Amino acid sequence: MTRIPTAIPGLDELIEGGFIENDVILLTGGPGAGKSTFGVQFLYEGIVKYNEPGLYITLEESPARIIRNMWRHNWDLERIIKENKLRIMRANPIAYERYIKDMKPAEGFVDAESATIENILKQIYKQIQEIGAKRLFIDSITSLKISSDPATERHMILEFIKNIENFDCTTLITSEIHSVPESFSVEEYLSEGVIRLHVFRVGGNRVRGIEILKMRGVKHDEVMHPYAITDEGIVVYPSETVIGKDTDILKPGFF
Repeated sequence: MTRIPTAIPGLDELIEGGFIENDVILLTGGPGAGKSTFGVQFLYEGIVKYNEPGLYITLEESPARIIRNMWRHNWDLERIIKENKLRIMRANPIAYERYIKDMKPAEGFVDAESATIENILKQIYKQIQEIGAKRLFIDSITSLKISSDPATERHMILEFIKNIENFDCTTLITSEIHSVPESFSVEEYLSEGVIRLHVFRVGGNRVRGIEILKMRGVKHDEVMHPYAITDEGIVVYPSETVIGKDTDILKPGFF
C-alpha cells in the first residue's frame, strides 16, 4: 500500500510512515486545538515537498482569512494558488443567495453555488480534476450537521464520506470533538483513521496531546504524545508521552 507522508514532523513515525493513499482520515478536537493548522500543513507541505496539488474545502472561514492566518507560519498560500497547485473552495452548507459569478478558477477561490450536498460534492470533484489534486482537506464536517433529525444528519454524513472515498485523494476531514467524551460520532465510524487533538491543564500551563484512536490497515502507536503549534507549524514529539496524575482534561470547548 502506498504511503502518503503527512508532513507533520514526528507524526509519520507513529503510523508506519504516513496515511494509506486515498484513505479518509478524521481529525477531531476542540476550538484552538490546531485542526485547521494541521490541515493546511498537510496540504502546503504536500505541495512544496512532494509536488502533490491540494484542495482546501472550507465550510466556515473565508479564503482570505485562511491565507492571512497561515502567514504566521510563513506559508505563502497565494503563491501556490497562482501556480495552480492549491485551490480554496468555500462551501456554505446553509443555502445562501449571493454567488460570485465572476470568480475565475485560476484565481484559486471557488464558491459553491448551491448548498445541497450533491452540488458541493460535484464542485469538489470538479476542482480535483482541474488541478489534479492528490490531497484534500475539508474543514469542518461539523458544519454539515444542520438537520434537526438525527437520522437525516447521519445519512448526510454517510453519503458525503462515501462519495469522498471515490475521489482518488488522500483526505483529511476535521470535526469538533463530541460533547460527550465517551461517545462516538458517525464520522468516526466511517473514516479509515481517527486522530484526536487534546488540550490539558497541568497547573497553570496548557499541554497539548495527540492520540491516534484508529488507523485501519496500519500498526499505529496507541500512546498519547505531546505536540506543539510552532512558528513552523505543528510538531509532534513521538519519544515523549502525556501522562501524570496532575493532568486534567479540559471540557470540550474550554480552551
